[in-house]
Amino acid sequence: MNLKLVMRLLQISLGVIFFWYGILKVFDGVSPAQELATTTISMLTFHLIEPGISIKLIAIWELLIGIGFITGYCLRATFVLFFIHMFGTFTPLVLLPEVTLTQAPYAFTIVGQYIVKNVVFVLAGMGIYYFNKENNSEKISY
Repeated sequence: MNLKLVMRLLQISLGVIFFWYGILKVFDGVSPAQELATTTISMLTFHLIEPGISIKLIAIWELLIGIGFITGYCLRATFVLFFIHMFGTFTPLVLLPEVTLTQAPYAFTIVGQYIVKNVVFVLAGMGIYYFNKENNSEKISY
């Protein structure tokens, strides 16, 4: 197996995960991250966006990231959406420490662990990004 194929499979797998997370958020009460996501968005927007709207916006955002990674089209836009989203996923560690930590700064709740696993997503995204950049391709072909 060559590196191009491995990177393409990594890109597709990241896309499938985001598409899956996005689909879960389309249906009210199905996503285990719904309350965390809507609370965080509410705090970040100073309570200007209602939870019912914010969860749909996040769903669309994640679906776009998923589709972008799966298809390989519009990767530049996909990366922008992805890295902004990843930044946002870490904000509950600061905004909601009572929900994410049992003993600051080292003992995470299950919610905190759910957030911290995104470090792997960020590194996978960076790997895909730099692989594409070095190979001067908008879409990885294998």
